[in-house]
Amino acid sequence: MPLLFTRQLNEHTILGTWSITERADELLLALPAGISPELMLEQAHPRRQIEWLASRVLTYSLLQQFTSETPVLQRNEHGRPVFEQAPFHVSISHSPGLAAVILSDKYEVGIDVELLSPKALRVANKFLSEDEKNYTCGEEAKTCLYWSAKETLYKMYSKRKLIFKDNLLLQPHPESENLLLGRVETDNFSKLYQIQHELIQDHILTYCIDYSTNKL
Repeated sequence: MPLLFTRQLNEHTILGTWSITERADELLLALPAGISPELMLEQAHPRRQIEWLASRVLTYSLLQQFTSETPVLQRNEHGRPVFEQAPFHVSISHSPGLAAVILSDKYEVGIDVELLSPKALRVANKFLSEDEKNYTCGEEAKTCLYWSAKETLYKMYSKRKLIFKDNLLLQPHPESENLLLGRVETDNFSKLYQIQHELIQDHILTYCIDYSTNKL
């Protein structure tokens, strides 16, 4: 089992990463009994079925830390993964080589994983503000980090119709190199988050826990 690690972030929240090496049929067999493989595959793009399945196997593996039940994982009207009739918060991300999941029985959570590549540099003008461009300075690693962090912020907001360069704003944390400060800013919503980040197998991993439901 290519489980890289699980990490207990607090008593209510767990994080896990999975190195994807299996075939689709192997991952289907790893799903818990009672979870329909057909439902899993219907939700996945054909070219991303393996990473989709790996992320679901990881999700149910982490869920065992909280319950012996296996609620169905679905998507809500905004595309966010939710468990059917179960009080758990989950966020999922995957690339061709890595899957990452954060799961909590109390807090809203968000996660993203991105392979380090020049792709983010090519589209930087679409998602970076001028201040963010000054900080990233055209560096591949920093630009990928900001792209991943904004994806995590997008999941924290959990609604659509956000403009990444205008509504999702990032800056370095004044006290920690492994944290970013991120704000979701819209006409009727404003909230500040702390986003943790690290490098895993040539991937940027970012994640966030919302300890408060207060709006700023």
